[in-house]
Amino acid sequence: PRGHLEIAEKLDIIRQKRLSHVSGHRSYYLRGAGALLQHGLVNFTLNKLIQRGFTPMTVPFTPMTVPDLLRGAVFEGCGMTPNANPSQIYNIDPSRFEDLNLAGTAEVGLAGYFMDHSVAFRDLPIRMVCSSTCYRAETDTGKEPRGLYRVHHFTKVEMFGVTGPGLEQSSRLLEEFLSLQMEILTELGLHFRVLDMPTQELGLPAYRKFDIEAWMPGRGRFGEVSSASNCTDFQSRRLHIMFQEEAGELQFAHTVNATACAVPRLLIALLESNQQEDGSVLVPPALQPYLGTERITAPTHVPLQYIGPNQPQKPRHLSRPVS
Repeated sequence: PRGHLEIAEKLDIIRQKRLSHVSGHRSYYLRGAGALLQHGLVNFTLNKLIQRGFTPMTVPFTPMTVPDLLRGAVFEGCGMTPNANPSQIYNIDPSRFEDLNLAGTAEVGLAGYFMDHSVAFRDLPIRMVCSSTCYRAETDTGKEPRGLYRVHHFTKVEMFGVTGPGLEQSSRLLEEFLSLQMEILTELGLHFRVLDMPTQELGLPAYRKFDIEAWMPGRGRFGEVSSASNCTDFQSRRLHIMFQEEAGELQFAHTVNATACAVPRLLIALLESNQQEDGSVLVPPALQPYLGTERITAPTHVPLQYIGPNQPQKPRHLSRPVS
């Protein structure tokens, strides 16, 4: 099987070559069907979560947008270290904007929304969903110098939940998020496995964490496409996220987060799993309404031709003056 970049470059839907002088290392463009795949994945996921209905077993998510720039205290409250060396968090020039950092996940902005606030007990559990651009200073890029598996910016849809203080409640919401993740991947026609992560892989905030890996034929192995974590009261105690009981007493809430759709890695799995011998790619039925086609085929336009960096124009031939 061919890798996603070979497939996509022949279809002219992803470009990653000759961009170091344009947008830096590991950047990329999505064109045509590639861009439509991204929009389709995001809209398919958002529609699924927002339009879940109103029965007790299918509570809809509240859609959100969040700031991309956040204070270091919010990152630290979420269990991340913006000032570590090295850090995966991009810092804004402090001489211009003091203590602002680019978010690597909407989880930070969603947690920041509840920071220093209490929610009503009757509104729990709260479920939110957000699509955002994520920025990560990936350091482990030497293993795969090209491709979309590790990139510095990408689009992701994130689920975030706030529950009461009992472990039973937050564990139940974690299972719900995990079930939704599996449902999304199943509807996309992907083969995947769920990993219940050991304690040494949990990180600071997580009490329990699941990773989901999808099969990527071109890479010849499974690759992580999503994760889900129950942070219990780790984040709420640091960010002062509380809920108010009917009697008026304030207690620390629990927080749960999960990836609903990480676009680049899903693109890898979709392109490599649906490639055809003629170079085309089949579009999963769930995404066909967003792309308007059942198959991505070779482009009819002429691809861009590289002419070299800062190619000087040829001097014009001036006619000699008549003596």
